[in-house]
Amino acid sequence: MIDQLNNSALLSTALESRLSRIEELVGDLHDWMRSEQVASLPSNYRRLFSHLISNDFERRYAAQITRSIYQAKGGRELNENELRRAAVEEINATIRTMEEALPRIRRREPGERPYIIALVGSSGAGKTTMMYKLAVRAVLNHGLRVKIISCDTYKIGSVEGVQTIADILKVPVGVAFEADEVASLIEDSDVDLVIVDTAGRSDRASREELEGFMGAASPNEIHLVLSSTMSSRAIQDTAALFLGEKISYITFTKLDEAPSLGALISSLNWIGLPLGYLSTGTVIPDDLLPAGEVNTGEWAVDGLPLADHNPEASHV
Repeated sequence: MIDQLNNSALLSTALESRLSRIEELVGDLHDWMRSEQVASLPSNYRRLFSHLISNDFERRYAAQITRSIYQAKGGRELNENELRRAAVEEINATIRTMEEALPRIRRREPGERPYIIALVGSSGAGKTTMMYKLAVRAVLNHGLRVKIISCDTYKIGSVEGVQTIADILKVPVGVAFEADEVASLIEDSDVDLVIVDTAGRSDRASREELEGFMGAASPNEIHLVLSSTMSSRAIQDTAALFLGEKISYITFTKLDEAPSLGALISSLNWIGLPLGYLSTGTVIPDDLLPAGEVNTGEWAVDGLPLADHNPEASHV
C-alpha cells in the first residue's frame, strides 16, 4: 500500500513536471509567432516592441500592445513619442485599479466591527513594512483609529518588530498564534480599521493555516503583496500559490529598487486582478500610493520618475 502511494506521488510529480515543460514550450511558440507578426510592421513599431522588451515586458504582451496600436492607428506611421504615448494609453486601458477604501471608512461605534485589510504573500515581499505604511497613511492622512494584528510568529524578531511599530504609531497591537485568536482580537477592538499581517510561508501546512486565519478574520479586502523586483515568472508563480485566498488586489513594493516595471505590468495582465497600492520608496506616508492615482503605463514605458522628497521626512 505504501509503495503504491509512493508510486502515485512520483507519477503525479512527473506529470506535473511534464505539463510544466509543455506549457513552457507552448509559451515559447506563442512568443515566436507574435514576434514574427511584429517583424512585418513598420520600423518605428518594431522599435517600440524592442523598447518594451528592454523594459522587461513579456514578449507576447509587448507584441500584443504593439499590434493593437498598429491596428488602432490604421497602420499609419507615428513618431517615437506618439508611439510611446499610445503604448501608455494602451497599458493603462488594460489595468484595473482599486478605489482606495481608507477615505471612505467612517468612524465606528463601540462594538461595531472595524474595516479589515489583510496582507498575504511570500517571505521578503515587504508585508510588514506595507502594514506600517498603511497604518501611517490611515492615521495621518485620514484620521482613522487603527489596530495592527500580526499572525507572523515564525520569523525571528517579527513580534518585537510589530510591537515597535505599534509603539511608534501609538496604536494597539495584537499577536495571533492561532486562527481563533484573530477573531477575538478583532472583536475586542474599539477602532475603525484593523490591518492583519500574515506569515510568508508557502508549504502545504502553512497554506491551510493561512486559510484558517483568513476565515477567522473575514477581511473586507485581501492584498497579495509582491516585490516589483521579481521576474514575471516569479510573480506569476507566487500569485498562483495565493489566488485561492480570494485576493482583492495585487499590491507591489520596492518599485524604487526595480530596474523596470515591465515584469509587473505583464504579470498583472496574466493574473487579471486589480492593482492595489504601489510602494515607491522609504518615505512615509508619501511613498505609498493607490494605483488609481498613478500613471502606471507611463512609469512602465518611460521609467519611474525621480522623487523629490524632503530630506527631513521619516523613512522606513
